[in-house]
Formats: sequence, C-alpha cells, structure tokens
Amino acid sequence: MTYIYNQKSYGCPVCCKYCVVTKINSRRQMWNKRTLIGINKAVTILNPPPDMADEQAVRDFYNFPLELLEGDFVGFNAISDPFWPKYRKELDYFMANVPQIAKLVTCVTKMNPPDSVLTKLALIPNFRLVVSITGLDTLENMKTTDRLDLLKRAKDLGIKAFPLCHPYISGMSDLSFLKELKNLGYEYIDVKGLRYNDETMRTWMPEKSRFLYIGKGDQENLVEDGWREKIKESGLELLSLKKWYQKDHSLTPSLSYEEAARKVDKLLEIANITSSDTDSAVIEAAIGRRL
Repeated sequence: MTYIYNQKSYGCPVCCKYCVVTKINSRRQMWNKRTLIGINKAVTILNPPPDMADEQAVRDFYNFPLELLEGDFVGFNAISDPFWPKYRKELDYFMANVPQIAKLVTCVTKMNPPDSVLTKLALIPNFRLVVSITGLDTLENMKTTDRLDLLKRAKDLGIKAFPLCHPYISGMSDLSFLKELKNLGYEYIDVKGLRYNDETMRTWMPEKSRFLYIGKGDQENLVEDGWREKIKESGLELLSLKKWYQKDHSLTPSLSYEEAARKVDKLLEIANITSSDTDSAVIEAAIGRRL
C-alpha cells in the first residue's frame, strides 16, 4: 500500500526522522482515512489537505462549517508544519476567519517564518504560538538556533509564545537551549515523549536509547532520565501546553454545556481523535474548553 503521507510526496519540509504521521503505522493509517479535523485534549485542529491537487479535499477545507469551532481552542495544520509556504493561502484564510469565533487560535511549528507572517499574527489578540524545540538537530531539517530566533522575535513582537520539547528522546535530545530560553524571558516549557517504531527508527537511534523504547508499542513514552532536574536548574518551570492555553481566563466566547456538546458531537462525525488518552477524556476536554 502506498500511503499519502510520505516525505517524497506531500509530506512536511521539516522531515523529522521520528515523524509520527509517516513512521507510526497507527497514526499514518488514521490520517490516510480522513485529514480535515483532529481533536485532542488541548485543541481542535483544522488541517488543509496534504495534496493540494485534490480538488475535493480543497473544497472540503474551504467549505468546512467554521461555526462548529465556536468557543474552542483551534490549531492550524498538525499533519505538517503550519508555516510551510505551501499552505500560506490556507493559513491566511484560517487567520482571517477563525479567531473571531474561537477562544484562541494556535500554530505549533518547527519552522522559522518570516517577519511578514509574524507581524500579521501579532495583530491577533487570541493567537498563541507554540515552538517545538527539541535539541534534535541531527534528526530535523530545522535547527535549534532557528527555533530560538523565532522565540526571540515572537517576544519582541508581543506574541504570546511557548516552547515545547516534543519529542524528548533520551540520550539524543540536547537540552543546552534551556538556559537561553530563560535568558529570552520565557518562564515555562512542556516536554512530551516519543512514539517509537523499531522498524523505521533503528537506523538512526543508538542502541543505548533504543532499549528504553522497544516493547512500548506506539504509545508515547517519556523516559525519566534527569531532564526534569535540568529544567529546574535552568530556572524554567514545567507546565503542560494544555494548561498554558488555559491560563487566560478572559477569553471568549463561552457556550452552554448543551451547545458545546452539540458542536463537539458534530465534529466527531468527521474528526480523528489523536490523543493517547481515552476518547471520553478527549470529548470531555473538548466540551470543557468551550464553556
């Protein structure tokens, strides 16, 4: 079977060797079935089609009933990078229409977009930027210095931004960037684990790291090897991305429970649930953030 998500065709330019979408069979198969909406415990994600030559998929994106996102925390493009120039038109459409109805809108990126893009985003009060900074320069096309530069420019422009170490790979992630984050004025960081596929990842992962992940299935595995102490030593605090999104209690609109549940039910008819948690926990969180 030829999967649509591979780095030679429609995939992401960051080309992470550990990519969840292309390397983890359960995720790859899930995203092959339907691509438009993903839901986890933190956000709902609206994805442009990976194949922009697929006219029906493009129509589905632009015809999606945005009112179903009312009061939600909404991300743009989680199956590749939201700042890939390939999707600039779709990002503009998203930012022109979704912030007015969502509580907040967000992009999670490993790329370093130009000032022309950041300047526009800085004008959106409920925009949140999440920068995935992993210390895995040998496994990604983008470098740690680029991520630090983006976080600095975001701070200078007044964009509320958050560093996310996703994934942390024991024995491979270089966390020397932590003190620089503190120097830039950041207070918090979140750390996520790795979903491992021995068939595709043994080619680049050293044996001393591999034995920590083999046999765990494709569930996210966050190895406790002292990274928490390094965060504490840097002066940063560990905070989940979900809780960071929720820190601003003034965000609106707020829906009734009944209306929130109705919209989530409609979304679930076409969405992928992408969390490691139970479906019921994801649904409860999706309703709760709209209240």
